[in-house]
Amino acid sequence: MSLTSVKEITTNYRGVIFLCVAIGMNSWGMGAISPTLPLFTAQEFGVNKTGVGLAVGLHGIARLFISVPSGYMAQKLGRRFTLNIGTLINLIGAAMVAISFNYPWLLFWRTVSGLGAAMFTTGCSIYLRDVAPRHIRGRILSLQEMSILVGVTIGPYMGGLMGDHMGLRAPLYSQAVLIIVALGLLMKFVPEPGISLPPELTPPSQSNLPTPDHGKSQLRHLLFNPAFTFVGLFSLMVVANRQGGRFSIMPLFGEAKGFKPGQIGAFISITHLPQFFTTMAAGLLSDRFGRKSTILPAVILVSIGILIFIKGDSFTLLLLSGILLGLGEGLAGPPSLTFFADIAPPGFEGITMGLYRTFGGVGSLLGAVVLGGIADMGGFSWSLIVDGALLVASGVGVMLFVKETGGRHSLKST
Repeated sequence: MSLTSVKEITTNYRGVIFLCVAIGMNSWGMGAISPTLPLFTAQEFGVNKTGVGLAVGLHGIARLFISVPSGYMAQKLGRRFTLNIGTLINLIGAAMVAISFNYPWLLFWRTVSGLGAAMFTTGCSIYLRDVAPRHIRGRILSLQEMSILVGVTIGPYMGGLMGDHMGLRAPLYSQAVLIIVALGLLMKFVPEPGISLPPELTPPSQSNLPTPDHGKSQLRHLLFNPAFTFVGLFSLMVVANRQGGRFSIMPLFGEAKGFKPGQIGAFISITHLPQFFTTMAAGLLSDRFGRKSTILPAVILVSIGILIFIKGDSFTLLLLSGILLGLGEGLAGPPSLTFFADIAPPGFEGITMGLYRTFGGVGSLLGAVVLGGIADMGGFSWSLIVDGALLVASGVGVMLFVKETGGRHSLKST
């Protein structure tokens, strides 16, 4: 199918369009707090770097506990139910974070917000997989990444300015407001897949789901597939780099170098600008040349970006680092998500995508706690060096041990 077909899907299916807008609203709120939450936590509650990392990372760590149940919920109760309930829980958590008066309260409600966000994110992946024919799956699933990028590009810059002029708590309130907007869009404009979609693109009915014995066999096949392990580990490290490195360690490191919240917000925002181009390119390249075609360029770019951040002490080098980090992450995201969509057994689409998000939860845990702990013991530089080395190792693992599922192999099973 041509790029024209992709445009037809996004034009004809109102639910997909409004889902992408809701993703952008959620991401805008998340981006708005990214440059100020580490500073707010450290200054308001006086915790160390590990404590700051935990406050930042708990939002993503929640994926460990909710992503697979969310996938199961989407299979049993519907995609729309999962999207709406997840967004509502996220809203409650974000609103309570905004009025935090002590550190335990902040941690608890960050966890609640993360549980809801993980439900929503898992539901989005399943929804888009439902409407995506295999041969353009990379491009359709990249819509989720593109929508996230819109929000997290605008959010950090705006959040940094709000932190400079209105106080570090102001972006926390703005996140709750943006989630309210997203929830309204979901409830009014996003139908269950199959209601407004043509028959050839509707998800399988319950009567077509595998029998229990066949289902167990399919699930074993999934869990022992090398793509499940190695792509999962690569996704884990991409999230660890983002949540622990870029959203936790780098803002603190930047503050120690003398950068202001607005400059840190500009750094985080600029990491997302080049992702618009590389995310779009990654979806196209993964469909045409294979899912692995952008993995090595991704890890090389991210590694160089980390090194420049460690060594650089000027705002220009800070922005250059952000550009390279963004280019690399944009190339890494869509192929990883699409790999899991490709290997999902029939009837286990929701659970498979939930497992993919669970790897991300582990990445948030490693990024927040482990990288924060290394920073406490050995300094910011060593923390980021370990981050980059593990990302490179996971990317090499994908290249060496995973069978291609896209490009000319797209019609073959894994």
